[in-house]
Amino acid sequence: MIEIRNLCKSYEGKVVYKDLNLCFKEKEITVLMGPSGIGKTTLLRILAGLESYEKGEIFGIEGKRVAFVFQEDRLMPWLTVRENIEYVLASWMSKSAYQERTTEILEMVDLLEVQNQFIDALSGGMQRRVALGRALAYDSDLLLMDEPFKGLDDRLKYDMIEKIKTLTHLRGTTVICVTHDLEEAKKLGEVIGLG
Repeated sequence: MIEIRNLCKSYEGKVVYKDLNLCFKEKEITVLMGPSGIGKTTLLRILAGLESYEKGEIFGIEGKRVAFVFQEDRLMPWLTVRENIEYVLASWMSKSAYQERTTEILEMVDLLEVQNQFIDALSGGMQRRVALGRALAYDSDLLLMDEPFKGLDDRLKYDMIEKIKTLTHLRGTTVICVTHDLEEAKKLGEVIGLG
């Protein structure tokens, strides 16, 4: 269980959270929904350790390996599709192991045919799938996803949702996802409304 107790966060005097209390079940997918500006992205960044907060406690994330799919793709344009994914694996896997893992992920996100292309040559939807693939390649305990399917058509989106559900279930990964799409949220997991 990941538990947030009495979390307080503000930006330049504007209160984002005042005594926020939430629990996320381990090894399950939880979806956060709420109006824009309510602090969904901020909460993911706090859980990832990228953002500070004024008060409160967070339990259950100590020592966890975290992967993050940001709203922006944050890809390295000087690397190929394959190299972007291999980048997160090379420091902790043998070359043969990370090459095999990368091939599996490229097949999963349906990008094997463009694996040697540079990022700038890809469509926005393809770039999004590279970002998803990179996060899924890493053996994380906690996967944070911020609007992970934006730019994907419905067929690709729902295909990716099913694949992510299968992979994270097999690995026992805890997933926290932010989306504005109710259908997407229902297909992913338990929905928590913020605001």
